[in-house]
This record gives sequence, C-alpha cells and structure tokens, in this order.
Amino acid sequence: MLNPPIKIQKGCKDILPENVTTWQFIEEKARETFSKAGFKEIRTPIFEATELFQRGVGDTTDIVNKEMYTFEKSERSITLRPENTAGVVRAYIENGMHKLPTPVKLYYMGPMFRYERPQSGRLREFTQFGVESFGVRNPALDAEIISMAYRLISGLGITNLIVKINTLGDKESRLKYNDAIREYLRKDLGNLCDTCKERLEKNPLRILDCKYDSERDYIKNAPKTIDYLNDESREYYEKVKETLEYLDIPYKEEPSLVRGLDYYSHTVFEIVTDIEDLGKANTVCGGGRYDSLVEMLDGPSTPGIGFAIGIER
Repeated sequence: MLNPPIKIQKGCKDILPENVTTWQFIEEKARETFSKAGFKEIRTPIFEATELFQRGVGDTTDIVNKEMYTFEKSERSITLRPENTAGVVRAYIENGMHKLPTPVKLYYMGPMFRYERPQSGRLREFTQFGVESFGVRNPALDAEIISMAYRLISGLGITNLIVKINTLGDKESRLKYNDAIREYLRKDLGNLCDTCKERLEKNPLRILDCKYDSERDYIKNAPKTIDYLNDESREYYEKVKETLEYLDIPYKEEPSLVRGLDYYSHTVFEIVTDIEDLGKANTVCGGGRYDSLVEMLDGPSTPGIGFAIGIER
C-alpha cells in the first residue's frame, strides 16, 4: 500500500514564484518607509524562552493560554514567537540599547506562529513586519506612528481604510477602570465563558476582547475606559487626536478597543479594511503604547510604542 502524500500543515501557506514578487514589493515598501523615518532593522530569534511571552504578552491572554507553540528541550520551555514586541524588548534590554540616545527606533520582519483555527485571514504561520520606538512618551509621537502605518498601507493601494483609536490611560486610570469593570461584570458572572470567569479578578480588561463574550450586548454596553481617565491621561489622548487631525489622518474613536495583549497603556489603535474576503479578520494593523513593558521584563523604566502589520492579509 502506498503511503499517503505528505501535504503542507494546516494553517500554513506556500509562497509560489508567481506571488513572490508581490511579497518583495510589500517588503521593499515597508523597509523604505521605516528607513526614511529613522528606523533600523533588528532580527531576533524565531523561538524564545516561554517565560518571555508569559510575562511580556500576559498569562491572561488567548495567545499565551491557547495559541502558543511551546515545547520542552533540555529541561527548558521554548516557544515559537507568537508576536515580536516582547522579543525586541528582550533584545533591547539584553544588548544595552537603553543606553543609546533616544528615541531608539527599530523595525522587524519575519514569521510568527499561533495555534489558531484556520480561517479566512488567519494562519498558524504568518508573517509580520512592525516597528518599536523606545525612550519617548509624547502624544505627537503616537500620532506619527499611526500616520506612518496608515500611509504605508494606503501607499500599497488599499484605500478603504479605517483607523480606530482608544486610550487605556495611565496606570492610575487603568486601575480605577479595572475596579469599575470588575464590579459591572460580576453581575453577569454566570454568563461569562470559563476563561473569562478566571480573568475577572486578574485582568478584567481581557474579557472585553474575548472572542465569545465580547459579542454579547451586555459586554458591548460595559463601562468605557475613557470615562475613568485622570486629567493627565485625558489631556494626552486629546493631543493625540489633535495631532492626527493636523496630519490629516482620518480616525474613528472606538471606546471598546482594548487590543489583545496585556502590555498596552494610553494609546491603542487598529487599522481595518472592509475587504470582504477577510471577513471578521479585517484588522490589517494593530498597535499602541506600552510604557511599562520594558520594566516588566527587568529593564529600566522606558516608554515605548509600536505596531505590527500582517503581510498575508
């Protein structure tokens, strides 16, 4: 009996010669855009210590709980990178880049891995390029980063784009909001999925981003982060919006936008498109500010902001 043919793994995709030129075009446009803005390329390993993502991405996220490719080798837990911000931060700290003049501006390009259900717009091995800027906390920088992403994507010929923005505020604002959202969600505890019941005390913000619960009206009507901002966070957010308007970047405020990772603070954003083939997976870019991530990974207190774009989408 003949052996069955060996086929490509689910959630993966061959890039055939007739499509490679399209990929090269996108990559060249990204490199050109980032280089002109003063970003330099960094290349980090495809796998890292599992702890890096548990601490950096957050152990209450779907990525860490359900989607990582993790394996044991020589009694060490290793994970194929599901995203690259944590890896870039690890390299930034380990190689003493925090001693360089600020801002330190880096960009990357390469494969990421998440064990997701294969569907339109989602792969288990996918390619991202993105930027990280360290050392400066300034609303004008947030707007410039969003503008760079928007102009890069629109420059590739995609014109039906929507920039969605929100703010999580600073640590004080987020703690105040967490108390409010936790109290609100306790009234609905019986209807939460098992994962969200566990998240309620540890990180209730993740419930708003749940693939299941976030679609229910009760969650959609939950208190919004913007209503719990202190004066400093509110002023910061207003200046981000003012600068976006000055840069002529159309945006839409999305009060329920929290993104899927634990390290964000202040500005968060997504760029979406109405291309039908992508279905619900229509977010082509996502990012935000993460002023505590470097410190969370044992580096000095350092503000940061960045975004990532998936080439396949």
